[in-house]
Amino acid sequence: MRYPLFGILGFAVVFAVCSCTVSPPSQDDESSATSDSEEDNSKSKNDKKKQSSHSDEESEEECEDESGEPWDGTTAKDFACGAGTKLSPYIIKTAEQLAHLSFIVNANEKEYQGKYYKLGADIKLNKGNVIDKKGALVGDSAKLHKWTPIGNSSVPFTGNFDGDGYTISGMFINTTSTHNGLFGNSSGTVQNLTIENSWVSGGKYTAGIVGLLKGSGVVKDVVNKATIVGKDDVISGIVAITGYEYSKRGKIENVENNAPIQGPKLVAGIIASTDNGLDIINATNRGYIESLSSAGGIGCHLGPSTNVEKVYNYGEIKGKEYTAGIASYFGDSYCPLSKNYGTIKESQNFGKVTGTNYAAGIVGQAQCVTIKVSANNASIIGEKYSGGISGYVQRLNIESVYNTGDIFGSVYVGGIAGDNEEGVTSSAYSTGKVDGDSLVGLMIGYNFNTTMADYYYLKRGEQEPFGLNNGGGVATPKTSKEMKSGKFAELLGEEFVYDSDLNDGFPVFNWEE
Repeated sequence: MRYPLFGILGFAVVFAVCSCTVSPPSQDDESSATSDSEEDNSKSKNDKKKQSSHSDEESEEECEDESGEPWDGTTAKDFACGAGTKLSPYIIKTAEQLAHLSFIVNANEKEYQGKYYKLGADIKLNKGNVIDKKGALVGDSAKLHKWTPIGNSSVPFTGNFDGDGYTISGMFINTTSTHNGLFGNSSGTVQNLTIENSWVSGGKYTAGIVGLLKGSGVVKDVVNKATIVGKDDVISGIVAITGYEYSKRGKIENVENNAPIQGPKLVAGIIASTDNGLDIINATNRGYIESLSSAGGIGCHLGPSTNVEKVYNYGEIKGKEYTAGIASYFGDSYCPLSKNYGTIKESQNFGKVTGTNYAAGIVGQAQCVTIKVSANNASIIGEKYSGGISGYVQRLNIESVYNTGDIFGSVYVGGIAGDNEEGVTSSAYSTGKVDGDSLVGLMIGYNFNTTMADYYYLKRGEQEPFGLNNGGGVATPKTSKEMKSGKFAELLGEEFVYDSDLNDGFPVFNWEE
């Protein structure tokens, strides 16, 4: 399938392909405010609109209601109502009031730091269609109001922003500067909102929701439907990059990207690059991701101490080196044998992946981490180091995984891993076709000093499970009939179940539906 967005947009210059590691910008420590409770999810959006968003301390007459009109480009002098506390947050009902928030944060006005803010209506930052159904820019950029992100390279948002289920539409950013998104820089909480009909194009650290997420910052319950175009590296749908602060741990939870994203390097659906200390829980990418280097459906460079759980990719991923359905790179190359630097669990890839070196369904290259209860269900096309689960793994713990996709490459090509070195791996099966020129195996292309147990593959003529098995491990062939059974699911362990209506009859995880 061709994607006209990329052809329409193009790249204005040729970008050099470089290594995958990126260091986040240095920032001063700031306090963050996080919400201790959630709104009742049973309320519909219409119900929310009918209710007063402010506290009982204020009457409805005191909360100005001028919502519904597109932004006129000006900045309000105050919010609709509220005191900025948890019980009485500042209420934002107009685009002008949202612009006021951007102004006071970027001006670093101390009295507004750490406060609570809440949307009281849908916000329109531009009138009419900014993008078409394919994500291409259709609005007249000369006439569109440009959004200034809340927080910048030196000043983070430190409060709690609750979208209350409302939508911000018509956001237009077109710049070469860094730290872009609805929020450019945040160490606080951003939650409960959708960005749609929007266009975001910028330099480093550009995303739909938050450019830089610092310290213990939180982004949760958000959806991005804005087209994201990077003019530099580190581009994503939800958060571009995290910034590490000692003893603080950030979180991205219940998020989804539904828009196309492209850039030169480190391009991802959810988060492009992480430093120490981040939890990613329940994240989904459905957008088309394209990069000249390092592309991932969920993440690109996931650094040490990143924990990833319940993540899914449905979008097509296209790149060169380091291209994968979940993460292009995960872990740390400098680690002792006993150290584990993070975990991916309950992850699945359903999107076609096309790359060069280190192309895979789950992780392009993984070192010193754990991958468990994860599966690839799509074709992987690469060159060197191509695999259903990972292209290249070193000192990894792989447990309860499967691959049903077809894997293609040139050298180091395998149904589970292209190259598997010095790890521990168990409970795995692969049914997909595997094809390449050398070091090609139905399970592993090249296996070195790996402790293995319970490895099974769908028998395909005389093709071997290993391209080369240099110390450690065996794999057992099975027929299709044998694999499509409850008995085979029991062999794999408690994480697997048999359901004839799912996965063409091959075992699935006990949480799949």
